[in-house]
Amino acid sequence: MCGIIAIVSFKNHRHNLSKMDEMAGMIRHRGPDDEGYSLFDLQSDNYKMFYGEDTPLNVIGFKLRYSPKVKFQYTSENFTVGLAHRRLSIIDLTPAGHQPMCDETGRYWIVYNGEVYNYSELREDLKKIGYSFFSNSDTEVILKSYIAWGEECQNKFNGMWALAIWDNAKKTLWISRDRFGVKPLYYMYCDELFIVCSEIKSIMPIIDLQPNYQEMYAYLLDGQSEAHPETFFDKVLRFPSGHSLTYKTKNGLKGLEFDKYWKLEQPQDDNSFSRRKLKEYSEEYYSLLKDSVRIRLNADVKVSCALSGGLDSSSVTFLAHQILNESGKNTDSLTTVSNVFKNEKYSYCDESRFIDSMLNILDIQNLKSEPDDTQLIHKNDYGLWLYENCYDKMPFSGLNTFKICKDNLIKVNLDGQGADEFNAGYLRYWFNFFSTKPLFSTSYIRSLICAPMNVRNKLRAFLGIEKSSYPGKVLKEEFGLEVEGEYRRKRIVPDNYVGITVSDALNNSITFSLKKMLRNVDFYSMANSVESRQPFMDYRLITFLNLCPTQYKMRNGWTKYLARITFKDKLPAEIVWRKDKLGWPQPTRQWLNGGFDIKAANEIKESSFLLELLKREISDKFVSLLIKQHRPFLRLYNLSRQYEIFFNSGYKKFH
Repeated sequence: MCGIIAIVSFKNHRHNLSKMDEMAGMIRHRGPDDEGYSLFDLQSDNYKMFYGEDTPLNVIGFKLRYSPKVKFQYTSENFTVGLAHRRLSIIDLTPAGHQPMCDETGRYWIVYNGEVYNYSELREDLKKIGYSFFSNSDTEVILKSYIAWGEECQNKFNGMWALAIWDNAKKTLWISRDRFGVKPLYYMYCDELFIVCSEIKSIMPIIDLQPNYQEMYAYLLDGQSEAHPETFFDKVLRFPSGHSLTYKTKNGLKGLEFDKYWKLEQPQDDNSFSRRKLKEYSEEYYSLLKDSVRIRLNADVKVSCALSGGLDSSSVTFLAHQILNESGKNTDSLTTVSNVFKNEKYSYCDESRFIDSMLNILDIQNLKSEPDDTQLIHKNDYGLWLYENCYDKMPFSGLNTFKICKDNLIKVNLDGQGADEFNAGYLRYWFNFFSTKPLFSTSYIRSLICAPMNVRNKLRAFLGIEKSSYPGKVLKEEFGLEVEGEYRRKRIVPDNYVGITVSDALNNSITFSLKKMLRNVDFYSMANSVESRQPFMDYRLITFLNLCPTQYKMRNGWTKYLARITFKDKLPAEIVWRKDKLGWPQPTRQWLNGGFDIKAANEIKESSFLLELLKREISDKFVSLLIKQHRPFLRLYNLSRQYEIFFNSGYKKFH
């Protein structure tokens, strides 16, 4: 898990490339263990490697071709292409794992963020066709996979990645992002340069970034989105997931053409049900998830599992324990981390009972911690600096989970992200179920009786009545906010509207809202220099679940029916048959009422940026009303703070 930067400069080369160390320093949290730089000349085969302040001494001057010997400096205007890397060392902790990495000839160079979990199998395949290896890293396997198979290599990868490979002979830059966008990647393409980076803040040392006002208006209406190209920064775009790009520098500045290499099939609904098929699906689900956990346990550092007490994290923990036990490894080495709330006034957010239930059946270590609710203002600002987008919640429970890892020198953590989108785990999918399924089936009637929804919502779903309110509606009405309809549609596709099937709603969730969840967990983990791995994001499991009919996922009032059946004899019944869904819960309303609200309200009312954006003052009366609806309140507050941090030098207190 790392941070990458790749730059192709069209003019003002010294300005664009001389600050690469400062640019990489902006994302030090992504890779505090090592840093490296390479510069290339488009007119010759010349290149140079450099180290930085955090490069380990045993890397400097090591025996390999890409080992740096000189501290970073921009030495010549002839160098117009640069690669930079910040490393969090997970696989192959030796100097051979340093990046930027090149092959033995010095022609191909890579900077890479992520993990390709099937690298051992790919390594063996490459050996069979004549390739040898000088390291034990997955980075080298990826590089030589590209050399051997070209762009087709990305279809062989099972994992998460954002990478750039420079061909110093053809003078091309190939960029690829994983199928679902687990790892973040951004780009900026203008008349001066083409830059690709893990976080937008890397661009700030060389370009004075400007706000993207349309995205800010859309955020106030609909909340944050990670599903479309636009960001809060003008001309800075998201690199699309499941796509790659080859930039040919010899063709000059002629635009970008993305190649889509992955697409999730549109599932077909099937209303039939059989116990035999349920058993087959359950066995396949268990086998795929177990293998997904197995390959994600591989690391040269300490690994943990996030244990919330929910079905998904408990399933991952159970399988990790079983895999270690079957392989003869000491299960005492398996550590779990849990975010809890021991304070009685926050007890409704605490899942300790379910966590302890898992600990009673497995002999594993558990590290619990409660979020520190002091300095909420400062921590919220820090979260915005790291997240770059704006959220309309608070990030403290998620950040605290990975802080437990950091405090205990754990670098890798497995979690349950993605399961709800594929297994129909959210209660909102009942709206789709009740509005589209055949009305008089036994499962429909049982679900209508047993589903954990109030009578009003069941009636609305049954009659096909859509929601008329949404968190941003109060802001729209108060300030007359308008965003072009097509723009809004592209950035958020609602997946709880009645009238579309559960399968279509799940497909939308995977394509759109899941990307926000993935960005959240990357932000939470990398803020603490921890790699988060998600077994439910294995593309083999996703392909299987995507085509699995709805009636095996939602049945008789239960969401995640297939997952519950699969683990009903393996996990405690109170976890398997939980109906509540919390997911990193936190006492937001109480935190707001603890003094945060007064400071935040003053910030909103006094913000010159909000005054300019909304074209009118924000009254005390309206702010008092908003505090009771914390999501639109936090949208206004966080947008004000995001502007101050990124566009008014507020970030300097963090960097």
